[in-house]
Amino acid sequence: MSWTAIARREYAATSDSRAVTWLLRLLAGACLLSGYVYPMLGSEPITTKAFVGFDFLSDSVRYLLPLLGVFLGYGAIVTERASGELTLLLSLPYSRRDLVIGKLVGRSLVFATTLVASLAVAGALVVYPFGSLAPGWYLAFVVLTLLYGLLFTGIATAISMLTRSKHLATVGAFGVYGLFVVAWGALRTALEFGLETAGVIDGGLPDPILFLFGCNPATLYERILAGFFVDGGSGPYVGADAWYLSEWLALALFLAWVVVPITLGYLWFDNTDL
Repeated sequence: MSWTAIARREYAATSDSRAVTWLLRLLAGACLLSGYVYPMLGSEPITTKAFVGFDFLSDSVRYLLPLLGVFLGYGAIVTERASGELTLLLSLPYSRRDLVIGKLVGRSLVFATTLVASLAVAGALVVYPFGSLAPGWYLAFVVLTLLYGLLFTGIATAISMLTRSKHLATVGAFGVYGLFVVAWGALRTALEFGLETAGVIDGGLPDPILFLFGCNPATLYERILAGFFVDGGSGPYVGADAWYLSEWLALALFLAWVVVPITLGYLWFDNTDL
């Protein structure tokens, strides 16, 4: 399978990036520190399932992992396309599909290896000596978090396929991070405050508007954690009556975000001239 050669090359090349290395260290440090302090600060019972809802861990993953994914993905295609190296690479026995799969897999493995190792050690710190392990739930959390990183790597890689300009790819990929991860919650709060001040609503946003704000991938990740993993979770989506605000639909939308952007980006890239 020729994409594996590209994946190995991408893994080796991307691992040497100074920015990626520092982000990996921050992510691993946050996971390990969470595992160390959670047994001291968390409430009983101390379990790896409850650890998933520990604020420092969930907030660190929520902000750092998408940023890492964007760093890994935004230059995946456009850098070689702008320099002309892509034409040379595709003259070898690689298809564009091999190229996209190899780059996505190789670059995703960069964060996946560090994330799995650091969460494994963090889980051990939670369990030893007085905590308990919920292996199925913790494994599901690790898989979900890997998909969360893959989702943003895929979005950034898709943007990288849409343009010949590295400047536009950079603005687009980091703009998506700023909108979805940093600004989205503030936009929802501002809209809710504005509508309440104007007397349009009383006591929270209507369910259809809440659904639209809940389709953001970072919010979907939070909703899945709150709905499936955290006992007695809080937030506007927990315990909502509308079926379209359920955690099951949130999971389906989250999986769609993993697949659809990279697929659309590839279809565009496969039908355009270099």
